[in-house]
Amino acid sequence: MKCFILGAGKGKRLQPLSNELPAPMFPVLNKPLLLYIIEHLKKFHITDIRINLHHLPEYIDSYFEDGQNFDANISYSLEKDLLGTAGALKRTETFFGSTFIVHAGNSLTEIDLNELIYFHNQNHSKLTLAVHTDYERYQCTELSIDDKGKIVKSNLRQTKTDSKFDLIPSGVYVFEKETLDVIPTRQVCDIETDLLNLLLSQNTPAYAFIVKTGCYRVQYPKDLLKLNLKLLNDFSLDQNQLIHFSDSVQIHKSVIPKTFHPLFIGENSLIGKNVEFLGQAVIGSNVKIDEGAVISNAVIFNNTYIGKNIEINNSIVFQNLHINTRSDFSIYVNDEFIIDRYKVSNFANSFSRILFRTIDIVFSSVALIILSPVFFLIVIFIKLDSKGPAFFISRRMQQPEIIQKSKNWYRFQPEKIVKYFKFRTMIYSRENEETGLDEKNIYEYGPFFKAKDDPRITRVGKFLRKTSLDELPLLINVLRGDLKLVGIWGLPEKEAIGIQTKGVSNKDFDISETARIRFKGELGLAGYWQARGRSELSTEERILHDSIQSISDIDDELLLKHLGEYKKSRSVKGYISLILDTVKSVIRKKGAF
Repeated sequence: MKCFILGAGKGKRLQPLSNELPAPMFPVLNKPLLLYIIEHLKKFHITDIRINLHHLPEYIDSYFEDGQNFDANISYSLEKDLLGTAGALKRTETFFGSTFIVHAGNSLTEIDLNELIYFHNQNHSKLTLAVHTDYERYQCTELSIDDKGKIVKSNLRQTKTDSKFDLIPSGVYVFEKETLDVIPTRQVCDIETDLLNLLLSQNTPAYAFIVKTGCYRVQYPKDLLKLNLKLLNDFSLDQNQLIHFSDSVQIHKSVIPKTFHPLFIGENSLIGKNVEFLGQAVIGSNVKIDEGAVISNAVIFNNTYIGKNIEINNSIVFQNLHINTRSDFSIYVNDEFIIDRYKVSNFANSFSRILFRTIDIVFSSVALIILSPVFFLIVIFIKLDSKGPAFFISRRMQQPEIIQKSKNWYRFQPEKIVKYFKFRTMIYSRENEETGLDEKNIYEYGPFFKAKDDPRITRVGKFLRKTSLDELPLLINVLRGDLKLVGIWGLPEKEAIGIQTKGVSNKDFDISETARIRFKGELGLAGYWQARGRSELSTEERILHDSIQSISDIDDELLLKHLGEYKKSRSVKGYISLILDTVKSVIRKKGAF
């Protein structure tokens, strides 16, 4: 039997946490929720699995790949547009056999799938929903059934007080393939509302299988905290052990004697002096909790730093994001001494950074010395051609300012800028004038801007831009440490904000996800986009090259495994080859530094 796992949703009720990770990848005792689902399916010999993807798909795909490492056969259905939980099934109906399982990617259950399937077959049901009793849940479908389990009515429970029925879906369904015929093609359709009501209106038999064992559905951040602490408590009782950690964890000797609540600590984490645990806590891998911090009833994701004397209570923390589940309010913290991203530095990483910085300094120093006569001549020609300084400082963005407000969360991240040193190529008094130039943009779509036949450019400026000599002073930025020789190209403020806010370059290409990745990369002169002839690439190609370059700068082993030739910039040979490829592109007048 096959199973389809619903993993594409954006998880609006889980924001802002779902802005950083897709819900199926949320950690439960430091394992992705989706992994628990797959392990549960395997207990019943269900290993042929398809997962639909849309929001942050790289996290799921890079972790599970084709499923071989998990003794399963996993394939994916990548959705450009979300069509609802039932619509997702319709678009990939050739995958299914006569009877199949559908499992929500945010649900964790202990359902006996053999009993569920037997119940489904015995009642000749076309759709069976595994259901359980939950009086606390709201904004969900609730069901009324007869004495045989047949669904007779459904109601959308918006609040706890307008509940009419006791039973709600657990997120596990059994389908007959013919039921897919009822689902409209290329229309938004959800299983628990639209499809179920369609079946009831047609008197098509749909049944509810009542589950008496554990059912957990992560629809809000507080659900994730509750699930982690519940399983931690069960695990501790089962193992008869209070604190669970591996040999790679460092815990200060002052902590353990004062700990009386269950703890689960991931690999390579560090617990500092006089840290107090006044309640349960699940701590991820590569986490540092600094001395004097107080932790109670909390989940702390991987790669997170908790500052000195900071108190974390009834909360989820992921790098610089803090979610208080009691007040139901979240905030991104911009003070690195409170909470922040934590990167474990080892000898290999430290040596690699020193090595590439050495390459940058040596290459840029030699280039500046050799080209110093060229610099002198360019300065003279610029001065003779037009009035004004020889050099121009261009304000480029490493990260635009981010301000996002919602009812229950707030995000502010200040802009990060780098000042690029370049030779002046425009008439000095008109450098900042852009009137009428938007219509002359050489890019048909998207946020990038380059004027065709720009009247502001001087005669010498035209030559400098054509040969890319105007960008030679950027080698000074490399020496200063502002830029790397290999990295993504810094954007002017207008372009950077355009990528981040507009999102879509045209109706067929959504760049919102790639924009998110792009701004995680390190700035540089040479790179994949520059080396492949940036002057000839479209907006879409430019964004994709920059995103791949950015991923190669992110220390995520799972993502790096999928880069193929694009991860060569992480080796000395590849790093130098990208510099040389960019120089060749410049000589062919197809690119620039």
